[in-house]
Amino acid sequence: MLALLLGSVFYSLSFAQKITTDKVPVLVSRAFISKFPASNQQSWSMAGKTTYEVVFFNGNKKQSATYKEDGTWLETETEIKFSQLPHAVSAVFNKQFGGFTIQETTEVETAGNGTLYELTINKGSEGYEVQFSAKGGLVKKEAAKAED
Repeated sequence: MLALLLGSVFYSLSFAQKITTDKVPVLVSRAFISKFPASNQQSWSMAGKTTYEVVFFNGNKKQSATYKEDGTWLETETEIKFSQLPHAVSAVFNKQFGGFTIQETTEVETAGNGTLYELTINKGSEGYEVQFSAKGGLVKKEAAKAED
């Protein structure tokens, strides 16, 4: 179970190309430092052709943030416990996905869609990545990739 959890946590980085800090554009570095001045233990990667992702610790919270090459912030993901979900989200999840095992729970702050809650779940050979709005609306449900 722990191996599955750790595998899903680092899924997004498994296909990303790791890069050293000196390869990160100055605008991206400045934007990151401005938004997360107390962060430490940073690990950078290319999340796309022109997108950079950094995994870091902010206090005792493990987070990742994604930026465009011009320094535009796109999103921040924070690992959370199921018990930290808004009541509306946990209630809808329990109603629609009762019996599923939760592999990962993440709060996703986005530039365009506000705060969303993402869960990687499975039951037997069936697995999904589901995303909810803060009010409990199902935003996305897609089959989880084999690495999840």
